[in-house]
Amino acid sequence: MPAGNDIRKAIVIAAVACLYVGIPAHGQVAVDKPLHLARVAGYVVNTAGTPVVDAEVTLDRDGTVAQRTRTDRAGAFHFDHIMGHYWFRVARTQNAPAVREIQVGDLIESYLERKKLYVIVGPGACADACSSIFTSKSEFEKAIKNKNRH
Repeated sequence: MPAGNDIRKAIVIAAVACLYVGIPAHGQVAVDKPLHLARVAGYVVNTAGTPVVDAEVTLDRDGTVAQRTRTDRAGAFHFDHIMGHYWFRVARTQNAPAVREIQVGDLIESYLERKKLYVIVGPGACADACSSIFTSKSEFEKAIKNKNRH
């Protein structure tokens, strides 16, 4: 899948760029396996834990946008009736974008575990490697606390 390889390369380049300019890359740099979900829903916040309002959230397939929505006042988003393989994206706002490969509705485990996506978008000067996407609320909350330690 050439598009996936291009995205993986871009993520690695972005992480190196963040480190080069002295911005710590707190997000996931390693390319992980797709997240398996029963449905696509969750929250987008900045590194302070403040909801990101009206951010564009898309599901891309084969290099084109298959579905599009925006976050509400609580930073929440959801997609209805989604099945298959996608690239989940939160577009750049004043914050960095976030990207993660997902597989929706194909495994029994995904139906047993109704995971949500918890997205922390990094500083606007970073690329998507400075953002983080979690399916665990406790890991998400721990990351917010770690990002706000002084």
